[in-house]
This record gives sequence, structure tokens and C-alpha cells, in this order.
Amino acid sequence: MEIRVGSDAPYRVRTSLERHGRVGWYEWTLRELVRYVFGIGILGLLVFVPLQMELSWLPNNAAPSFDPSVVAVLAVLAMFVVGVIAILAYRTMWGDGGWVDRNVARHRAASGALEGPPSVRP
Repeated sequence: MEIRVGSDAPYRVRTSLERHGRVGWYEWTLRELVRYVFGIGILGLLVFVPLQMELSWLPNNAAPSFDPSVVAVLAVLAMFVVGVIAILAYRTMWGDGGWVDRNVARHRAASGALEGPPSVRP
């Protein structure tokens, strides 16, 4: 089986040039920028949720509210739940035929855009 890298290839096998240089601002924003922001947001959740849990069970100048082992289990469980939800959201947004693909196709159809960059008249 041969995989051709072109306009009919799935998004995940396209080259870097096709993903960054041959798309319009709308497609690049949805496919690249929003995906990076999504990743940074998930990283923030994975870091700050356990830290916030630590602050909630160990208040300043007071005895711990819960046993530390219970809080550790809850922190691991919270990170697992965030990870599973992030994977499902990622697949829904950027998977083949996902929300981004549908919106980019709708935007292309509405704008009547042709394949490739616009030509410049001499």
C-alpha cells in the first residue's frame, strides 16, 4: 500500500510545508495554533490540579483536613481523568473528520477557495 502525501492524504501524514506554508490563516489557526493552546491548557491542568488539591487539604497553620495518602490517590485519579478527557476532546476536535476538518471544509466551500495559494497577475 502506498501513501501519497497530497491533498487526498489524511492530515496526519502531510508534510510540515503543507501544514504551515500552503494553508490560509483560518485553517492554520484551527489546525495548529488552537491545538498548541489546547496542549498548553492540558499541561496546565495536569500541573495545577494536584497543586490546588495540596493547598486544599493542607491549609496554612492548621492540621491536614484529609490523610495525605487519600489526597495522593485523588490527585492521581484527577490526572487520569484529565488525560482521558483530553484524549477524547483531541480526537473529537482534530481526528480525521473531526470538528476542525468540518469547519475548514465549510470555510473553504463558503469562500470558494481553490487549491493552493492565490495567483498574482503580472
